[in-house]
Amino acid sequence: MNERWDTIISLLQEQSFADAMASLDAISHDDPIDVDAYLLRAVAQKQLGLTKDAEIELWRALVVDPCAAGVRAALGDLFVEDLTQPGHPHDFQLDSGERQTSPQIDMIRRDHSARYEFAAHWLRAHLQPPRDTTGLDMFCGNGYGARILADRCGARIVGIDGSAPAVALAETAYGGHRVVFRQACFPFELTRNAADFAVCFESLEHVEDCDDFLRQVGAATRGPILLSFPLESGLPFAVNRDLFRFHFRHFKADEIAERLLRLTGRRVIEMRGQIVYRIEKGRMSGLLDPSQMELTRLEDDSQFGIVIAI
Repeated sequence: MNERWDTIISLLQEQSFADAMASLDAISHDDPIDVDAYLLRAVAQKQLGLTKDAEIELWRALVVDPCAAGVRAALGDLFVEDLTQPGHPHDFQLDSGERQTSPQIDMIRRDHSARYEFAAHWLRAHLQPPRDTTGLDMFCGNGYGARILADRCGARIVGIDGSAPAVALAETAYGGHRVVFRQACFPFELTRNAADFAVCFESLEHVEDCDDFLRQVGAATRGPILLSFPLESGLPFAVNRDLFRFHFRHFKADEIAERLLRLTGRRVIEMRGQIVYRIEKGRMSGLLDPSQMELTRLEDDSQFGIVIAI
């Protein structure tokens, strides 16, 4: 920023936010594609309690310059607060085996991409209109799912993950003017009522205090929550624990429905199942063919559940 912003910055420092807005309006009238003006307007709007207006300004700025680092960081800050360091040892390296690592969507393992395609199809049919909504992709990993949601559903997506290397890859490979990523380790504080929906795939089993995580997501989201989880019936945790070193537990489908109702006030309206692994003597023994990883009805032998709660 150059000297023409000195007056605006002084007004912001003096907390004269309404005066700053008036000056920024005049600048934007003369130069409607000035990214710095969008960013400073968002700063003033946030301080005035106009958080949604601030969000819209920042998304508009990304239309002008999708790579504007300050704007991308400011968008993340609107959704995640009170960042902390992880409370237990955890491997956040990209090559830990916990996350998909390809920068190309067609190289993502089919069980992962199938869940996001299902979510995008449902959201596109039920959000009116999707392009005016913003969703959270919790524990987004390298960002492929957020990009699938944005491309196939049309919504704006903020992806959040604890791994700094994963978020760096996400920004490079999958970021854009409708997709941004934020690095944050749980427990963190999500801004209340900030998002229109949340997608929480491959997340709940990785959180020691999963009740607090669900409360956070429920409070941050005005609309539906889409959640996936490993099923105790199809992937018994005690038998396979050594193969799931990043998991704290697996779940029963009715347990998830009860938690969602109790912690988020939402009822499960749709449920799907998925089988991903070969099982021998109760133990995982390898991956199925990708063609066998599509979502199906929830069955007794389903290894993963995918639910939509509203």
